[in-house]
Amino acid sequence: MQEFKNLKDLPEQDYFTGGSSACAGCGPSMELKLALKALGPDTLVVNASGCMTLLPLYPNTPLKVSWIHNAIENAASTAAGARHGLDMLGEKDMNVVVFAGDGATYDIGFASLSAAATKNERIIYICYNNQSYGNTGFQWSTATPYGCETKTTPRGKDNPIGTTDVHKDMMKIMGAHRVYAATASLAYPVDFLNKLVRAKERGGFSYIEILGTCNTGWNFDPRLTVKVSRLAVQCGMWPLYEIDKGLLTLNKDFQELKPIDEFVKIQGRYRALPQEGVEKLQALINEHWAQLKEYNGQRYV
Repeated sequence: MQEFKNLKDLPEQDYFTGGSSACAGCGPSMELKLALKALGPDTLVVNASGCMTLLPLYPNTPLKVSWIHNAIENAASTAAGARHGLDMLGEKDMNVVVFAGDGATYDIGFASLSAAATKNERIIYICYNNQSYGNTGFQWSTATPYGCETKTTPRGKDNPIGTTDVHKDMMKIMGAHRVYAATASLAYPVDFLNKLVRAKERGGFSYIEILGTCNTGWNFDPRLTVKVSRLAVQCGMWPLYEIDKGLLTLNKDFQELKPIDEFVKIQGRYRALPQEGVEKLQALINEHWAQLKEYNGQRYV
């Protein structure tokens, strides 16, 4: 499977058709459609309970590939079992791909994720990170960024900031498992597709975390899904990089990041964040970006 130079290299055939129950402008559904164009029909998708569980509502499905829905806590274990079963049947070229949200990845499903990574199971784990428990009404998760308002971290007189925690650094955690780990964005599709190619060809466990832009929970116009995704990269909120065997590579470098002002103003979840909160969020982003720049091309974990 060769790397893609541009989107013209993609096959015309779609394995994700129209007519799903996903929200208009849903980033993760577009990301899955893109991933399946690259991976092709010989793909089994394992989905932990979450927003994407709404895609195949019996007896209808927009998918033209195999699909397993399982509990929120064990997507990686299910995928590992499917991988071994397919290998026993001689179906070694079948792709086994987890497509799970941050709640099923960072929190409830972390034990099975860590075990599968430690055992280097031959699966591709894609986390569509919408930075919340989106399917149940946008509650806080350990992937929720500082300053974001959620249903369980509301702003108020006693707490004008909303989420006061700094989100978990899952990329560093997965990199420490000595597996291939990468971030991706819908706004940079060729980068995402080529990371899938590298993951497929590794022959072991791979982890790709893509920003699951969620207009419903983040409260922005669904026509702006790609714009919000692009701004997240350009302001350093969602840097594009990969960690392989502990070495870090920045895939999209900038001499200077955009200020976060436009990114936060375009979304309702940040709109009421006071100035001191905006400044703290900017400082956290700058600190992380400086760290990535410092370790670019060097051992990170």
